[in-house]
Amino acid sequence: MRALLCHCRNFKSAITGLSTAPASIEPEPITKDQYEAADAIVALITVEPTDLIQEFAAKVALEIRKFIEQVGHSNVVLFPFGHLSNQLADSGTTKDFFARLEKELSDLKIIRVHFGSDKSLLLDSFGHKGNFRYREFNP
Repeated sequence: MRALLCHCRNFKSAITGLSTAPASIEPEPITKDQYEAADAIVALITVEPTDLIQEFAAKVALEIRKFIEQVGHSNVVLFPFGHLSNQLADSGTTKDFFARLEKELSDLKIIRVHFGSDKSLLLDSFGHKGNFRYREFNP
């Protein structure tokens, strides 16, 4: 599993269409087509085939909580982002991971971006030291 965490002043994303790659992708139903947040930790996350879903959900949640503690903003955006790896988990595993991660962070204000779509993306990050953090979790 790979995650890029970013402390953003502003975040915006909009669905522009359903993904067609990989060929086996099974998008979620679209319930919302635009997302916005201010003063948020944005977590761009790629789920890989060998990931230990329950264990890694707890580890990613811990990293997000550490970041929140350091920057003092508790808004969180969970963004499925298959661009951090060439090895992608299947759609069911990815959806399961994000459901578990949401549960781990259920006491926070969470925005969960749609899985299985092409999206526009605006990240207006703060300019402080440590505003971007890349993390890898290996089995």
